[in-house]
This record gives sequence, C-alpha cells and structure tokens, in this order.
Amino acid sequence: MKFKPFDELFVLELGQAVAGPYIGTLLADLGAEVIHIERPKVGDLARHWIPIRGDLSFYFGVVNRNKKSITLDLKHEKGKEIFFKLAEKADIIIENFVPGVVKKLGVDYEAIKKVKPDIIYCHVSGFGQDGPYRDRPAFDQLIQGEAGIISYTGTRETPCKINVPITDLLASMYGIYGILAALLRRERTGEGMEIDISLFDCAVTMMLNLMNMAIVEGMGDEELRMGTKYFLATPYEPYPAGDGKLVNIVVATEWHWKEFCKAVGLENLIDDPRFATNQERLRHREELEKIIIEKLKEKPRDEWIEILLKAGVPCGAVNTIKEVIEHPQTNYRKTVVDVEYPGLGKIKLFNNPVKFSEFEVEVRRPPKLGEHTEEVLKSIGLSESEIEKLREEGVV
Repeated sequence: MKFKPFDELFVLELGQAVAGPYIGTLLADLGAEVIHIERPKVGDLARHWIPIRGDLSFYFGVVNRNKKSITLDLKHEKGKEIFFKLAEKADIIIENFVPGVVKKLGVDYEAIKKVKPDIIYCHVSGFGQDGPYRDRPAFDQLIQGEAGIISYTGTRETPCKINVPITDLLASMYGIYGILAALLRRERTGEGMEIDISLFDCAVTMMLNLMNMAIVEGMGDEELRMGTKYFLATPYEPYPAGDGKLVNIVVATEWHWKEFCKAVGLENLIDDPRFATNQERLRHREELEKIIIEKLKEKPRDEWIEILLKAGVPCGAVNTIKEVIEHPQTNYRKTVVDVEYPGLGKIKLFNNPVKFSEFEVEVRRPPKLGEHTEEVLKSIGLSESEIEKLREEGVV
C-alpha cells in the first residue's frame, strides 16, 4: 500500500452533523485515523436524519466514510479520563459543539494542551467562539439567512436558499485549510495551535463581487436575484430546447456572441445595434431572450449542445440528480462509488474528488455506532473486563 500524506495522524472528532465531521472525513481519506466520538446509545444527531435503512442514516453515511466510531460520555469523570488518554497521542482534535461546551466539559484547548502541548485544536461553530452572536443556534438554513445568501439568491420575486448545506461544507473546506496551515507551522516550530472556524465568516466571504455590486454599483439584492440569469452578461443562462430540456449557454466574450449567432442561425443579430455589445444586450435582455427561446425550439437539447461546442461556444446540459449520478464523467472519474454495508448490500457514497498521482483514495463504509469502542480502548491499555464495566456504567 502506498504512503498517504496523513498516515501517521491520529484525530479525535467531537463532531456531529456536517461541518465538523466532514473535516475529519477529508483527513481520513488521506490516511488519518479519525475517531468519531459519539454519545452512548444516541450517537451523532445525523444518524437520525432520513433516509434511514436498517441502522444506517444515509445522510450520516455520506459525511462519515473512512472513520472509526466509539461511544463516550464526556460528562462522566471516567469518560473524561479516557478522552485525555486518547488526547495524549492525538495530533488533531475537531469539535463543533455550541461555543463554550468543551470548556464546560473540561476538554477545551487549554486543558488538552497540558497533556499534549503541540495539539492542533479546531473549533467549528455557527458564528465563532466570540462576538455578539456567539451563542445563537446555527444550522445551515439560519446561516444562509444571516450571511445574506437567501437574500441574493433566487428570483426578484422570491428569495431562495441554496439547496445543499453549503455553509457547512464551506466551513469544512476552510477547516482543512486551517489544519494544514497549523500542521506545517507545527512541523517548523513544534508548537500546536487553536483554530476558530465560523460558518458565518466563511459564508460572508462567498459574496465575492456581490459585495461590490451592492456597495460600488448601488444594486439592491432584488436586482441581483435573477434566478438562472447572470447580472453581468447575456446570453448566460439555461434555455429550453425543442425537447423541453434545458441547454445551458455561456456567452462570456464578444467572440462567443458572434459564434453563437452563427451556430444557431441568428446571424442577423450580429449587426443589430440592440445586441452589438454585452452592455446593449443587458439593456435589451427581454427582447433577446424571446428571440433565443423561439430559435432553440427547433432542435433538442443534445443536438444544440453538439452544435454549440463545435462552434466553440461554452454550453452544457442542466442535469437531474439521477442524470448526474449516471453521468459518463461521474462514472469515469469514480466520483460516486459503491461500497458494501452490512445488511444493506451495496450503497452509494461519494469519493474524494481530488486525484493524486501516487496513490488512490480508498472509500470505506461509515462506521456503526460505537463499532470501534473496544478496539480503541484496548489501544490505550484497557482490558476487556474494564471495558465491560464501563459499558455497565454507561460511560461507553
């Protein structure tokens, strides 16, 4: 087996739902031993989210591949002792409880640093470890609202959220970024670090040019909400083709515009002063849209895509979820893979999207609740009888 970058890393994950655990998943993909610590009998709250078949929540499954699970009651003194023993050999701790909880439990950064001075301790929370909103509840839906995503997404008439937990996933990406920076610094200095990741902070940075469209150009959110249209260019959106399917067209330059007109048989528009430049096309967007929609009725989606790509015009399909899963590029790149799960047979999981020349990421099934408790506790010197007693006491 080829060496992976994080083969020597030992990670403790006090996480649940998405934002914290997905950081652990990305580390586990590259070889880290990630111990997902869960509450006895209850487990990660994501284990209770649909769809559920047998003992598997598929939501939990797609976020927790390649990990081990142990149950541990951190409110119990013996549970805390076990956690500190594990922390002594840990490289990284990830937690995404409500700010202040780990301090209340006595397993915060300052406490852990006493037994593991070079620990890298990553907090992930809705609004961060400080500030006036620190203690507010934080779910993706709420963060999308507070960070403005709902306000500038959708149509002029109807604000809309992004229909994936985008703020959780973005915070996970920044979490990995922070942990890698801390690991590099530790390698050079021997020192650990505390990291504070806020879903709100990460989500606000997604505005990119929207902030300047509002501040510099003075555009209101309702003006920026254009559904599938783009406020900076047109034609730059999906249009219905003759078979009712959507062909996604991106005219990003004046060269694209001319080639688009030639390819679809609208050469007469090239010299039309209403559409001569992108600025003019934006002014006459509705007139242009009617002309394009009428023209694209003449052929089915895939035929238009073939014609436009041949002409050098960026375009593609607007696929359904099932079409994406069965997409030739998805299959070729192994973006979605089949993994055996006890009692359910093959289940579909996502692969790590990064491709490495020197090794291939292995995708192992998500763990059952507490599946590795005995294995992990034995690794820190506990006997079978001691573990059984801990079970009887409800510690694990």
